[in-house]
Amino acid sequence: MNKFLVLIAFLLTIVVNAQETTGSIAGKLTDREMNGEPLAFANVTIKGTSKGTTSDYDGLYVLNKLEPGTYTVVFSFVGYETLEIPNVQVVADKVTEINTDLGASAASLDEVVITTVSRRDSEVALLLEQKGAIEMIENISAQELARKGVGDAQGALTKMAGVSKQEGVKNVFVRGLGDRYNSTTLNGLPLPSEDPEYKNVALDFFDSNIINSVGINKTFQSSLYGDFAGANIDIISKELYGKETIQLGIGSGINTRAVSKDFETVDGGSWFGYGLSSDSPISSLDNYSFENSLAPNNQNSQVNLNANFQIGKKFDIGENSLKTLLIGSFDSKYSYNEGNTKEINAQGLPLRDLDFQKYQYNVSQILMANVDYGFGDHNIGFNSLYIHNNNQSVGNYFGQSANISEETDDSAYIKRQQINDNTVLVNQILSEFTLTDRINLEAKIGYNITRANEPDRRQNTFVYNQTNDNYRVAVGTPGYNLRFFSELEENEIVAHLKTSYNFGVIDNDEEPKGKIDLGYDYRNTDRRFDFLQFNHDFGSPIVIDRSNPDLIFNQQNLTDGTFRLVTNSGFGADFDPLDPFFYEGEKDIHAGFASAFYQFSESFTLNAGLRLEHIKQYVNWDTNLSSSENNRNTDPSTLENTYLLPSFTGKYNFNENSILRLTGSKTYTYPQFKEVAPFLYENVNFSSFGNPDLEASDNYNLDLKYEFYFGGNQIISLTGFYKKIIDPINRVQVNSAANQLSYINSGEEADVAGAELEVRKTIFNLESSENRKHELAFGLNTSYLYSRQDLSNRNTNFTNSEDELEGASPWVLNTDLTYNYDSTNFNLMSSVVLNYFSDRIYSLGVQQQGNIVETGIPTLDFIAKGTISKHWGVSAKVQNILDPEFQLTQDDINGGTNVINNFNKGIVFSLGLSYSL
Repeated sequence: MNKFLVLIAFLLTIVVNAQETTGSIAGKLTDREMNGEPLAFANVTIKGTSKGTTSDYDGLYVLNKLEPGTYTVVFSFVGYETLEIPNVQVVADKVTEINTDLGASAASLDEVVITTVSRRDSEVALLLEQKGAIEMIENISAQELARKGVGDAQGALTKMAGVSKQEGVKNVFVRGLGDRYNSTTLNGLPLPSEDPEYKNVALDFFDSNIINSVGINKTFQSSLYGDFAGANIDIISKELYGKETIQLGIGSGINTRAVSKDFETVDGGSWFGYGLSSDSPISSLDNYSFENSLAPNNQNSQVNLNANFQIGKKFDIGENSLKTLLIGSFDSKYSYNEGNTKEINAQGLPLRDLDFQKYQYNVSQILMANVDYGFGDHNIGFNSLYIHNNNQSVGNYFGQSANISEETDDSAYIKRQQINDNTVLVNQILSEFTLTDRINLEAKIGYNITRANEPDRRQNTFVYNQTNDNYRVAVGTPGYNLRFFSELEENEIVAHLKTSYNFGVIDNDEEPKGKIDLGYDYRNTDRRFDFLQFNHDFGSPIVIDRSNPDLIFNQQNLTDGTFRLVTNSGFGADFDPLDPFFYEGEKDIHAGFASAFYQFSESFTLNAGLRLEHIKQYVNWDTNLSSSENNRNTDPSTLENTYLLPSFTGKYNFNENSILRLTGSKTYTYPQFKEVAPFLYENVNFSSFGNPDLEASDNYNLDLKYEFYFGGNQIISLTGFYKKIIDPINRVQVNSAANQLSYINSGEEADVAGAELEVRKTIFNLESSENRKHELAFGLNTSYLYSRQDLSNRNTNFTNSEDELEGASPWVLNTDLTYNYDSTNFNLMSSVVLNYFSDRIYSLGVQQQGNIVETGIPTLDFIAKGTISKHWGVSAKVQNILDPEFQLTQDDINGGTNVINNFNKGIVFSLGLSYSL
């Protein structure tokens, strides 16, 4: 085999060297539908060969190293009619120039035919954007999402270098930095969070059906908000290309661990995810009028279902155009986890040791509408996005637990039923105006609404006695048996205004030498979180039927005094016990920014920016721990700072395809509303509360990146980076007997450094005379991360004086191998995708306890998609093929390593069918 490859390489060398004299075809493509604007990312190919290229941002293209002769040049673009120009003469050592336009209707040429068209949201297009940009940007296109079997924005990011997802923690870690260090935007405007525990909206809410691309900017620019150190994640929503589109899709699948289970579901939940009220039905503590049962429902044959549609049409209004697009999707899926969870002391002895089974059902609906009006050189668009995501879970925990199963023959049994119902509505007006040939104006405004409810969370704790073979209600703490209601309402207004002035050469159709940007950003966030918990206070342990707890938890036993209802506030002597606890927060950000770009030579370009950002955050609360309402026990938390945030990026082109970039900046990290609001949120394994004394962190960032482009979608890049974080914020276990977590500035500083490698290579690309094309492509990105943080905060008894950052995997690897087959009536794309992360800290150890560590695991997926006719497509996926065991471990002072949590997620099989016009 090796000799064969050497022989092929030798023959190719002879062929290449034999072509001593060649010619080129070059020119500029314009968009007839956009009044002659440059047409980027259109395909330019030589008919009957595998030679081709893609036009750049200015519509320019070039086909080099063509043997002298006569060719037919084919220009194609998605949604546009393909243009073929025959009899193009290529002369040795000469450039043949072809300047033309493309449109949705036939051009006024004799030789016009309709052939296969390409996609604008392609890997090649985004790689060209990355190549031409001054800043360090990375994107993953809709085409690449499909190739790697990615279903949402979160999955897209985990395929990028230096990005990983921690099990049980929402959203991603970028270069070891989690949710609080990142920011999320949609079409460049900030997005709100739907969860009081997190800063950013859940990225898995954003289905791939509405995504054109996902960009990740790991370096700061003056036009970005300064509250990030890991990355800004920008989701670009789909828009209509061409005249019209109609697409329909339906799919189904199973999770091997969930499909055949006797599956428990939350009473009051529904298959569609609507219908459960978030309002408490209790008007008096003497009335037991809860609407839902404490016993879950059961079902069999859990089958995942999904469906989507896309309808769009372009209307010509005189010389102007109006584009409309409507996208909708529905997705439902089941999962089942079975394993063990422990809590141990420093000696490794278990304080809690519970076997568990957890049944989860998730359902979501998405509707997105896009209207775009283009007139002259101007554009105004309206984008509205509605996302509803409903997650239902039932967990059963059985084993030993301190303070519950104290007697020799006793065991603890805990059942937790929970629904998280989240709605996000994003409305955006996006506009761009070309005022002169030198001045452009960009104006964006958004209004975001978030509603996140946890309606009637139910948790019961019983004690099982082996001798008597019975269950009884756990007593001693009313909170052992509870019903919890919470509502989060958040409204947000965001605005972005930027004007750009181009200077340098303009008249000769050359690129301007420089550009100056001036802008203003505004963001106002207003949040209110209310919660009310009903605890059941039993005077003595009562024998109970575990499968029918409503026989005890009812109006009759409340009236008889078997138990009494107690809210977070107690019984209510001088106050109303039905008044919910709350925290409310408001954040105002005003920012002005400026940047200047100048191309000093063909090789060197510099961009320098400055952002002046004023932020004021106010949090007021009345909770089960303390109250700042009316300044009764403590003052509200008020943080107000003005930041001067410089940034720079230098770009050096060794040649057209070899690029070096250097960037540096200062940013900050603000504590979130929930992190400073001291209310106790209780889970089965832990409780958490905020810290009003938190301070903001300062971040200093430096990146160096080298890129080499092979052509097409081929690249190799190497990045080195360093970050210093002053006063880093960490989630830690507090010094208490209970397993409680809070947030602190853990020490004076933290250091993060690392390297990232990305390779995309086409192994072969063959085209036969029968119009059949075979392509094999390889992709790899990997990162190494070093992190160290000072743990000198004296208020927390850390086990170590310094340690790695939470969630920071020293090694992350993503790789894929993709085979493409194209023919006249059939095409197939199949990929094998492998992801791996090494061990990383889940929670820092305190009081001589070791760190809780998430064990590294590999994930292997197989994806296949194809078209079986002009209109019909099919897809198949097998995800999590290896089904590895997820584990959390913790070392004790005796040198032992204890598995404190473990389960498997199951293999997911799915099939899909699509139709498009």
